[in-house]
Amino acid sequence: MNQSFERQMRDALADFTKQHEALRKVSTDVAALTATARSHDRAVEVTVTAQGEVTALRFLGDKHRTMTAQKLAADVLEAISQARTRVGEQVSALMESVAGLGSGVRSDGFGGLDLDKLLEPTWVEDLGKGGGSGRG
Repeated sequence: MNQSFERQMRDALADFTKQHEALRKVSTDVAALTATARSHDRAVEVTVTAQGEVTALRFLGDKHRTMTAQKLAADVLEAISQARTRVGEQVSALMESVAGLGSGVRSDGFGGLDLDKLLEPTWVEDLGKGGGSGRG
């Protein structure tokens, strides 16, 4: 291997490692996200995870005691929906922080190196030269 190719491969591996670590951090950060929201009448408060799982449900004050079951259920669903929307916005913001990863490789990050040629199995070349039966 020539030195230029070795340098390109080292640079590509270093870039890949950096991107992998960034994605792992985002994954960890997303897993830790929560959001809390209240119903419009402030009778119900709900906390959800990034996966939308309800982790806390609180009835604030005593207003819930005088509400109909239908109204209370509507408030709970409203708070859940708002909390899920908020946590979704947080997830989107984190994902945007890594949205461009890998773009250097896709946009000729290997300086014109023909990756298809590099990765082509040598037995294909052997077949083209009439040099054997190949693999398979």
